[in-house]
Amino acid sequence: MVKFFSSHKLGFLAVFSALSFLAGGINGFLGTGGGIIFVYALSLITDNEKKDNFAQTLCATIPISLIALFNYARAGAVDYELIKQIWLPCAIGGILGAFLVERLQLSWLKGIFAILVIYSGTCMIFG
Repeated sequence: MVKFFSSHKLGFLAVFSALSFLAGGINGFLGTGGGIIFVYALSLITDNEKKDNFAQTLCATIPISLIALFNYARAGAVDYELIKQIWLPCAIGGILGAFLVERLQLSWLKGIFAILVIYSGTCMIFG
């Protein structure tokens, strides 16, 4: 059904806008997770390779995350001392991850992604 709507320009905009709204809401509400929606949305409505969808997702979630960060910071929910300690390892991990995504087979990426989604969901339910 999504492919039908996405084959028409107005349908594409409607479907992608709805999925983007959902992804932004989840990302803002939970602090993460919007990217999962974007990866699946892009897979449903474009012919991009999965690896490209991960890159596009990062580009989409950066502004969403910045807006959510602003709201969390304004509410006093950001621990700046902790951020000072973790930003560099996170940045290095991001560089390494971007390097690896181009070198791993798609089947590995799908498996890793699925494991992380299942693990995250389990932690959210039982953690």
